[in-house]
Amino acid sequence: MAALLSLIGVTKSYSRGVREVTVLNDVSFDLRGGDFACVLGAQGDGKTTLLEIAAGFRRPDAGQVRFRGRDMGAASDRARSRLLRSDIACVWKRSVPIVLAESVLDHVGLPLRSAGVGRKQARRDAAAMIDRVGAGTYADAKVSDLSEGERTRVALAQACVRSPSLLIADELTDTLNIVERNAVLALLQGFSDEGIGILMTAADAHGAVGCSRLLSLSGGRLIEPDLPREKTPRPATPGDVVPFRAREHGGGSSSA
Repeated sequence: MAALLSLIGVTKSYSRGVREVTVLNDVSFDLRGGDFACVLGAQGDGKTTLLEIAAGFRRPDAGQVRFRGRDMGAASDRARSRLLRSDIACVWKRSVPIVLAESVLDHVGLPLRSAGVGRKQARRDAAAMIDRVGAGTYADAKVSDLSEGERTRVALAQACVRSPSLLIADELTDTLNIVERNAVLALLQGFSDEGIGILMTAADAHGAVGCSRLLSLSGGRLIEPDLPREKTPRPATPGDVVPFRAREHGGGSSSA
């Protein structure tokens, strides 16, 4: 199966005072449809930067990002915006919680309305997705009145209501209690089983239960357990952790 998303030799540095810090160092990585990949790392290790580059919001200093084989760096702003309205959906940690006065139903339907879907159809599709993520009981509530866990479900519903090919989620579960966290991870696993490629980040392995691929970002290097893709285990219970046998994603060649 061809890669849905490819990072090829991606490098990114920032100035921090008098120092220049390289947060991504020659990172190469392939994600296919149906992959559920989680990148672990400490605060400041570059996880959010990795996702922003993968989504086309930020350009790398060196290297390429390809979506369905197309070089995102060579695409126009309009073309990238079109992808973000159709094939790529993002949930950023800074967007959860969302403080808005509109109803959950209207909020989840916003991407459909922006794409030209009629109000009635948008509300029907939004209602179906709200039920899917377990938020049906508060579909008519204001988003600003919801708990953090409820807002996370709503943010996920809004991201997936357009049936994207790629879902990018930044630390979506890190601040949730164990019950909400596992519920959201189960929803994400369900979306990946339907063919959506998911690239997410988490602070530790407890936020990666159910992922098909577990990676670590540290010192600018992306490392993945050296396990065959078809045999990569999914933890059966919360707290189970896949052991690491390190393989770097770097050197200008993408993973298999």
